This record gives sequence, C-alpha cells and structure tokens, in this order.
Amino acid sequence: MRVAVYFSPQALAQLQAAHTWWKNHRPSAPRLLREELAEALALLRTAPMAGAPYPHRQLRDVRRIVLQRTRYYLYYVIRSDGVAILAVSSALRGRDPRLR
Repeated sequence: MRVAVYFSPQALAQLQAAHTWWKNHRPSAPRLLREELAEALALLRTAPMAGAPYPHRQLRDVRRIVLQRTRYYLYYVIRSDGVAILAVSSALRGRDPRLR
C-alpha cells in the first residue's frame, strides 16, 4: 500500500534552501541531494515506519530518516492522510530543527 508524502511549508522552505546550498557547494555531485531525497520519499511511501522514532517534548510520534550520503535528516509524522515531512535539516548543524 502506498501513502501520500507531503511537506509542511517550513520543510519545503528548508528543502529549497538545502537544494540551493548543495548546488552551490557540491559541484562534483550537484544532483546527489535530489537523488537521495527521491529514494527516501519512495521508501516512506511504501514503508512509513522506516524512520527511527525521534523523541520530542511537544509532538508525538515524530520519526526521523537519515539521508546517508548527504547527511540530511527528514523529520516526519504519520497522519491519517499520509506522511507529513515537518523539517529537513543537515545532520552537521549540531542542533535539531524546531518542529511544528
């Protein structure tokens, strides 16, 4: 069974910033982030529980999946209408993003 995957406005803005940064700073692999993201989204469509549980003080049932080669995290929750990506963040930032 396939489920819908969609981005919150915050996650979409973060993703756009990540794509811009990646394109400008990784000229030897400009499409890697897009490719790895596509793989992760395909996985979430068929296996929404694939990400590891991520404890959060205010939100319940948050999960996180890592994009291994680019070192980005996708933070998400599973809702009745699909998988909602809440944030896209570099694992190298040293702090977790605000989740809403």
